[in-house]
Amino acid sequence: MIFGGKGGVGKTTAAAAYALGLAKKDPKRKLLVFSTDPAHSLSDSFAEPIGKLKKRVAGYKNLDAMEIDPGEWFEELKQRYRSWTDDLFNSLSGRSGMQIQFDREAMRELVELTPPGIDEIAALGTISELLDENRYDTIILDTAPTGHLIRFLELPEVALSWIRTFMKLLLKYQNVVRATEVAEELVALSKSIKRVLALLTDQETCEFTGVAIPERMSLEETIDLAKALEKLKVPLRKILINCLVSEDAAKHCRFCRVRRKAQLEVANEFCAKFRRRSIDIFVAPQQPYEITGAKALESHLASLESFCGSAIN
Repeated sequence: MIFGGKGGVGKTTAAAAYALGLAKKDPKRKLLVFSTDPAHSLSDSFAEPIGKLKKRVAGYKNLDAMEIDPGEWFEELKQRYRSWTDDLFNSLSGRSGMQIQFDREAMRELVELTPPGIDEIAALGTISELLDENRYDTIILDTAPTGHLIRFLELPEVALSWIRTFMKLLLKYQNVVRATEVAEELVALSKSIKRVLALLTDQETCEFTGVAIPERMSLEETIDLAKALEKLKVPLRKILINCLVSEDAAKHCRFCRVRRKAQLEVANEFCAKFRRRSIDIFVAPQQPYEITGAKALESHLASLESFCGSAIN
């Protein structure tokens, strides 16, 4: 289950609430909620520190959580590549020739010029490993703002080509132990990328929920997201529209009433655009408090309503 959308629309809250609801509904199902959002919003949503691995989140024995900063994770990987590259060519310092100097500079440039999105998709390799190990039945993924992931999914060959180019340079020095070590890690990275791509486009095992707010700009962004996902064959099944002014608030506040009316017009446009694609649309009311902690998350999940075709007015 992937929750994605622009920053600030409540996707982390939605992912956390869904994870809690599923953990409560099916205690035998082993769940992991996994975030690649560098803001580490899962800790805020659950009101408890998550970090690299937190077991028994909110007291549920079957719910674990992980927060990974893909940029930080990949920077560590790049630093290792820099060190290996320097060690490799320092060991060849006794040799002369323009070719060795050229290869050294080429590798340095390759390390710096990594394709956009490869950091996040490489970090997601952790997910495929966990699934291969059968440690979890379901993984709920809270992505960083979606554009990053989409850019990578649109150009996976760029990342794989980057890896292949790096390896071709290394293979010229395959008799050096360090070169072999780096080549093995690059092979593992390439396999991980391919596994994640296969997972995200699997119609039977993957489902994407787009998270939005009832504003026209968010509608346009969601339309663009849906087009990109359709082209990439990533299954978009649900859309959640957050922060709808409640009917009760509209009854007691003229501004709220006007605001709700405008929001409902946009929400109806969501229906017109997406209902024909058999995408379920839900709305969640704007809360008068910050949604943090298990009780608030469970209340948020309970407040969700199916929108298109319902009697909401």
